[in-house]
Amino acid sequence: MGVMLLTWLWCAPALASALIAALPSRRLARAAALMASAGILAYALYLGRPLFDQTSLAILEMPFPASAFGIRYTLALDGLSFSLCALTALLTLLSLAASWKSESSQGFWSCFLALEAALMGVFLSRDLFWFYVFWDLALVPMFFIIGLWGSEGRRKAAYKFFLYTAAGSLCLLLGLLSLVVLHQRVTGIWTWDMAELALSPGPGRHAPWIFALLFIGFGVKVPVFPLHNWLPEAHTEAPAAGSALLAGSMLKMGVFGILRVLLPVFPMQCWRYLPWLGTLAVINILYGAFCAMAQKDLKRLVAFTSVSHMGFCLLGIASMTNVGLQGASLQMINHGLSTGGLFLLVGMLYERTHRRGIEDFGALAEKAPSFTFFFGFILLSSIGLPGLNGFVGELLSLLGMAQSYFPLALLASMGAILAAAYGLPAFQKVFWAPAGPGSVSEKVMDLDLREQLILSTLCLLILWLGLSPGTLLRLLQPTASLLARPV
Repeated sequence: MGVMLLTWLWCAPALASALIAALPSRRLARAAALMASAGILAYALYLGRPLFDQTSLAILEMPFPASAFGIRYTLALDGLSFSLCALTALLTLLSLAASWKSESSQGFWSCFLALEAALMGVFLSRDLFWFYVFWDLALVPMFFIIGLWGSEGRRKAAYKFFLYTAAGSLCLLLGLLSLVVLHQRVTGIWTWDMAELALSPGPGRHAPWIFALLFIGFGVKVPVFPLHNWLPEAHTEAPAAGSALLAGSMLKMGVFGILRVLLPVFPMQCWRYLPWLGTLAVINILYGAFCAMAQKDLKRLVAFTSVSHMGFCLLGIASMTNVGLQGASLQMINHGLSTGGLFLLVGMLYERTHRRGIEDFGALAEKAPSFTFFFGFILLSSIGLPGLNGFVGELLSLLGMAQSYFPLALLASMGAILAAAYGLPAFQKVFWAPAGPGSVSEKVMDLDLREQLILSTLCLLILWLGLSPGTLLRLLQPTASLLARPV
């Protein structure tokens, strides 16, 4: 593509971020950020139109020749990357709209656009050098979003986030460098291209170590147990918009990396370690669910649901079946919508009361019926109610694992029961149970029109993907078919 259309998908938010940081007032920065994010979403949807035609499976952009070490600026947009780019653009717009009343400085709005730019670069890159550059760049704005505009424990949470993710990035860098160097030794050709490395003879006896390094690097972002320890604090202390984007888009970097790099380059290792990968997925699902049941803080409860639900993504990938891989890819989008929506709702509740404890509320259904409806609808999506989006992704992931290793699928299915066990009691206590003596429910005003529009957008997408997931599955099918093991 000579006009570099894909480049603008990450370059536009990067330029907007720089411009917003230089604006003279917070109000101008806020308005400019909202308009820029709306324009980027529209542009992402425009670029993805050809992908809905079955004859067009991918859009490729390679405007520059390769360097001496095989580094080449290569971007591509297929069904998987388009879905994640569109999700990122949507959540950025909705998160900024939800923060409209924030009095934060220009840097707050600028950081969100910078984060969007880096995430777009990760999902578009087909050269591992640029993939890693964007991967690391994404850490910086999120570090500042948590550390500067979070709640009381923001600094500790920001440093913990940075240390964990930086350690994961170091493992990822070592793994990628080893992969490229070993490929050059075998073939005599320097390349960082994902497709070429997937077709290479392989790293031979070094494969288990490189596989482990890459899996740790990606696993920190998923996050895979026991590399998850940074996530609850980061979610809890980040501002609501930061939590929504962290859960909705940033966690997808790890799953995307496994699908784009680990599985194509190491199919035999993935198949050999299938029981272990599946076991880690089951641990994620059950551990996250049990931890969520023990929480008294509403935002921390939602944070642990992320650990559990991302386990279903890993479960579908570990199955290495077509249906499982489609389920994992779909579950990434589903999780972004439902968990992102829950974080925005908790943020709206916190904005009104500056409280997040489950016991701090009660009988909100009478005082805030709109709040009750949207919270209940998105919560039912999160726990996998049939007819809503969460059910479809989890079911496909379970069916995929059932084809490969039935006992693990059986254990993982308990996650759906546990989701109801932690989600419904919390909802009942906050919205239906009588208010206790320390309740702050009287301070809660119902949702205004802006908030209702934000949540209605999410609910319509949740309902559409629950009742008619075929449109999105058709986009994800080509990637799943290429990665699935031969039957």
